[in-house]
Amino acid sequence: MSIREIDRDDVLRSLGLQTRNTPQDYVLPALGVFGAGMLVGVGLGLFFAPSSGRELRRQVADQAQDVAERAQQVAERAKDAMPIPSHDSTNA
Repeated sequence: MSIREIDRDDVLRSLGLQTRNTPQDYVLPALGVFGAGMLVGVGLGLFFAPSSGRELRRQVADQAQDVAERAQQVAERAKDAMPIPSHDSTNA
């Protein structure tokens, strides 16, 4: 092994040390677990909801339709807000 192949972790490991964990090392996995927990909670809430299957499916479909409509509106507003490039031949 040449000196160029040795990195910081190799040196620290040979001294019995390790690199210090940053807040990112804790926050990102915690957010992933939190998001997974939210999905499980929503699924269980739907499963144990006091409504019939037909009614629940209708409610979910209505909510999905509302979200799709709002996303379409946001996309249209973003498209309208973007400047239109001019193709003026006099500037070429």
